[in-house]
Amino acid sequence: MSHAIAPELDRSTERSVRRDAIVAQARAVGLAALIAIVAGSLIIVIYGENPIAVYGAILRFAFVRTDGLAYVLAFATPLIFSALAVSVCFKAGLFNIGVEGQYIVAMVFAAWAAVNLDFIPGPLLLLATLLFAMIGGVIYALIPAVLKVKTGAHEVVTTIMLNGIAVQFIGWALRGPLKYKPPGANLDVQTAPFPSNALVPDLGGLLGFGSAPHLSWLLPIALAAAVVMWLFVKRTRLGYEARAVGASPGSARAGGISIGAVQVKVFVISGALAGLVGMQQILADDGYLAQSYEALLGFTGIAVAFLARTNALAIIVSAFLWGVLARGEIGLQIETDMPREFIIIFQGILIFAVVVTYELARRRLKARQLQLEAVAEGVLPPSEGAADAAR
Repeated sequence: MSHAIAPELDRSTERSVRRDAIVAQARAVGLAALIAIVAGSLIIVIYGENPIAVYGAILRFAFVRTDGLAYVLAFATPLIFSALAVSVCFKAGLFNIGVEGQYIVAMVFAAWAAVNLDFIPGPLLLLATLLFAMIGGVIYALIPAVLKVKTGAHEVVTTIMLNGIAVQFIGWALRGPLKYKPPGANLDVQTAPFPSNALVPDLGGLLGFGSAPHLSWLLPIALAAAVVMWLFVKRTRLGYEARAVGASPGSARAGGISIGAVQVKVFVISGALAGLVGMQQILADDGYLAQSYEALLGFTGIAVAFLARTNALAIIVSAFLWGVLARGEIGLQIETDMPREFIIIFQGILIFAVVVTYELARRRLKARQLQLEAVAEGVLPPSEGAADAAR
């Protein structure tokens, strides 16, 4: 009789733990947001401004002003790719700080393809450009991956150095093989304008926005990538192996998992995602690659990934929130006397609050799980286990 009841108890315990996890995460997010808002309000008051006016300006520019939401989504698009590139490595216990350099190199590859493969007809040129961007990101990501596996060189050290090399590489490319300087023109150092069929079509018009925000079809691609990466981590063998390596390399090796192979494969996926980070900028915003490209998207992706606790689906929300704050920064400068640095401080407080509240929730959830298992195994009576969990 006890053997027949045990599976039912196991299923009941699993459902209860899953339900408690969802509730605990929701509470952690809510508490973190409250902490950030309250702490931010104190800073605003100390500076001599009205918190309602400051937060109101941020929300108005993000949601009420013309095309505000489109600007938010356009800004969030590259951050989704960047955060996904960081998070997939983090699942395997790797800290890929090199997303910054990988997307810079990828922009050079994409620019070369757009300029030199203009004989490719129709939308195939766009596909080729995106493919070259991903190849560029993968090639540059393979360098720290191979060094990690073959020599044990720490990926943080190698990727930091490679970021600096990438900056020099794009400068060389723009002054060398990709140089464009029409006679009599006074332009920034840049490539030739890309053919129209190499550019990502505008999505804003279809959604009722104007063309100014440059909201493109890269957004649904980014959303699809987030879903695919969530399924990859949760539902595939390689995803399971990556999580096993990240949780305990020794146990993973004892279980027959090739740690080096997993690390290289994960870096390849990360590099491919990093390759798409700069495409919003050169294929939707500008239509060329210039020396004045937007930097630091790779480092911002680290913050977005940590805010989402490296969960691929939560990264969508985290990037959207980052976009709201980025758009709201303009509102601060126009409607208030609050310095723009407040946004950076608020972002830091929010990340810190999320880390703390999630850790507290994790510990409480772990205790709850142990209590439920004890009840299921008969170590604790149900009433005592429920009372302990409630406390």
